[in-house]
Amino acid sequence: MNLIIMNRLICFRITLIVLFIVVFTNRIYAVEFDSGMMFGITVQKQFTKRFGAQVQQNLWINQNFTRYERYMPIVGLHYSIWKNYLKANVYYYYLNQQSETGSRVHRQRYQLGLSGGYAFAHLSVSLLSRFESTYTRNASRNPNNKWRNRAQFNCIISKQCNWKPFVAAEVFNTLNRLGGNATERVWYEIGAECSLDKSMSIELKLREEQMLLTSPEKLNTFLSIAYKVKL
Repeated sequence: MNLIIMNRLICFRITLIVLFIVVFTNRIYAVEFDSGMMFGITVQKQFTKRFGAQVQQNLWINQNFTRYERYMPIVGLHYSIWKNYLKANVYYYYLNQQSETGSRVHRQRYQLGLSGGYAFAHLSVSLLSRFESTYTRNASRNPNNKWRNRAQFNCIISKQCNWKPFVAAEVFNTLNRLGGNATERVWYEIGAECSLDKSMSIELKLREEQMLLTSPEKLNTFLSIAYKVKL
């Protein structure tokens, strides 16, 4: 049994090395760089076997950990269509952001999507696809629509282990961009979630954000700390 766990860990480490090579290659070709932190708190509640909700509070800091970037509360609802395999999701975001010029920007964001997954003995796979529409106060052109697709792979070391390492990637595609639609950005994530008990956990992760439509192209690095509670 220990040999099996070691083999799984070796495979997962190889995956992490490959991911870091991809990120490092992206940094070579990117022109501008930035770093920051993301802090989050999530409270989840399952009301019935099919219906649940969650509330999140998020604070982001950028410009090499020196400037407030956004405060972003989120409210989400999910409904299980096919037990443990397929869910419908609805989210509302409020974004209080600071632009590069220092002015405050107020946005409201709506998301509608489907998520699903499957768990193997030592690996779980989850997929999320969602339509996103963002409205900016006093903007000359609204809304800003995107189609986001995410894939995440979690390593299940053992039933007794509280740590669950993961890697993930998320692609943002524009839907109403002037001049034609394209892939706007890609997130590459690596991290781990640690269960403190049956209802509380802490998630630590590193996110590399590749901005493809900016001129010059940008690559942002974010460290994230999130505290999660299940009621």
